[in-house]
Amino acid sequence: MTSEERTPSVAVRLQIIIVSVVCLFAALFARLWYLQVISGSTAHSVAIDNGVRNIYIPARRGLILDRNGNVLVGNVQQMVVDVNSQVASRDPAVSSRLAALLGMTVPQLNAALRDQQYSPYAPVPVKTDPTPDQILQISENPHRYPGVSIGQQWVRVYSPAGAQAANIVGYVGRITASQYKALAPQGYRPDSTVGQTGIEASYQSALRGRPGVEKVQVDAQGNVLSVLQTIPPVPGQNVRLSIDGSVQAAAVNALAQETAIKRTQVDTDGSGNYRAASGAVVVEDPTNGQIIALATYPTYNPALFAKGITEAQYAQLTSPASHYPLEDRAVGGQYFPGSTFKLVTATAGLTSGVITPTSLYHDVGGGITVGGHFFANDGHQSFGNVALPFAITVSDDAYFYNIGETLYDQQSRYGPNVFQNTAYSYGFARPTGIALPGEATGYVLTPQQKLSLHQRYPAAYPYGTYYTGDAIQSAIGEEDVAVTPLQLANAYSAFANGGTLYQPAMALDAESSNGKVTERYQPRVLGHTPALTAADRQAMIAGFVGVTSNPQGTAYGSFGKTNYPIQVAGKTGTAQVVSGIAHTSPAYKQPTSVFASFAPAAAPQYVVDCFIPQGGYGAAAAAPVVRQMYDVLFHQPVLATPLSGY
Repeated sequence: MTSEERTPSVAVRLQIIIVSVVCLFAALFARLWYLQVISGSTAHSVAIDNGVRNIYIPARRGLILDRNGNVLVGNVQQMVVDVNSQVASRDPAVSSRLAALLGMTVPQLNAALRDQQYSPYAPVPVKTDPTPDQILQISENPHRYPGVSIGQQWVRVYSPAGAQAANIVGYVGRITASQYKALAPQGYRPDSTVGQTGIEASYQSALRGRPGVEKVQVDAQGNVLSVLQTIPPVPGQNVRLSIDGSVQAAAVNALAQETAIKRTQVDTDGSGNYRAASGAVVVEDPTNGQIIALATYPTYNPALFAKGITEAQYAQLTSPASHYPLEDRAVGGQYFPGSTFKLVTATAGLTSGVITPTSLYHDVGGGITVGGHFFANDGHQSFGNVALPFAITVSDDAYFYNIGETLYDQQSRYGPNVFQNTAYSYGFARPTGIALPGEATGYVLTPQQKLSLHQRYPAAYPYGTYYTGDAIQSAIGEEDVAVTPLQLANAYSAFANGGTLYQPAMALDAESSNGKVTERYQPRVLGHTPALTAADRQAMIAGFVGVTSNPQGTAYGSFGKTNYPIQVAGKTGTAQVVSGIAHTSPAYKQPTSVFASFAPAAAPQYVVDCFIPQGGYGAAAAAPVVRQMYDVLFHQPVLATPLSGY
């Protein structure tokens, strides 16, 4: 092919290139015209928005009040050293001077400034509660500390009664990663403060309030140029509890006093002094399930968390020597209830027909023999022909052993798991649903459950077979039975009010910051206990009243002996914790002292129970504490000499 033949094709390609370039420029000019003319205003708005940032302003947290309106948890404004990292970073010497002034290292200060939980456009708090000298130095030398200022933040404070209710009110802290993941859709920020335990956690949504927003204009470097808009925060709602702060404080003090007394006394079993160092008290209104006091001992000062707890302080609170004050024994502690569980056994016996209010049991041997094993009454004492009221009054174990044995061995007649089902109707072996974290469920094992536990955890549960002896021990609240102090109080409340099992209530209402009620929390019914005839119920009440008023009653020393003017119905419990271990062994556990009660017996206003692990007899430790609580509740004179030891 000649050069003349190739020339037209070159010209064609050149024309194609020219057309393509023209098209590209046309498209470019069309796009520019569209952006400037058609969508110019929109683009302008987007450009402005790119320079606007939101700074969130925390809301003042709502108060936590007791039932009488007294403040348990409030707020104060705490001084804080704030640093604008954008400004401070322009002069590296600022970090050195500020760290030295605040008693920090430069790496510590820089780490605080790099905290990703704070907005880069807002001042970062690097030290709370600065000293007066530190405040003065920063305020009077702005040229030495550019970008550093003294600000304020809200901090939780606790009244004396609030500190005694630490297990109830709980504490707040910086939101965790898992909490933020769950709460981010509700508007929470990485630097939000949220309730971590107690009422602070359970009623977080009411107490929180609504954060404010400050819209600021920033330049390309992120420096704040101006404030465009400020939406102020809305304070959180106040939550008024059913707790009476004075009763709560009295319960904690009574536990502290009683455990101290017990540790000076010698247990007659040869194990030395009582080791009692902890306990719990619950006071409940049986007519509606409202909790008046929910005390655990030892307790802790929640202000430690509000101020920022140190590693050393936290280690002390979680050490064995401190007896674990962070544990809420009232809702999370699981204990053998001992003879207080005869409430369930008597109800099961009556409703099944194993016993009647007047039927007699012949107790002449001081116990009962089953499968070649003798199950004894306390001290092997025999009571002769015994009816239900007297069996409750003197706590005749043999009488209740017989009920447990009969229900288990004659299931073809009475049905399976009658005892366990009765316990369940009283609220045992399941959570009560109280609005507090960390509630334990307890257990009342059925034969099927015991086998399942053995199959799943053979080391912890070496025996999978349920024997008649297990039913006998459960009938007096030991071995295969464990309850929380709250569950036991709630069960006695159900009996005291005639059979209605309420969900224990912690809050009465929520109020706006000006005191207007925004929500009332109504009582919630969980179920009903087995129906007792009037005669059945009266027989049980007579037995419970005899415990405190009959000279043979197991708690006569704390009530009848002093002619107590209020008729108290109650039941002692002395729960053996371990068996087969020498009493001198460090592994040996002394009995748990338990007392459950309601008063006045004819028209109950209060249910009060008490647990003191390693406190010995129920009459000797728990009952005196309950007596002190009734003194407070019914405004009785306080005894000059404690009752401990009866």
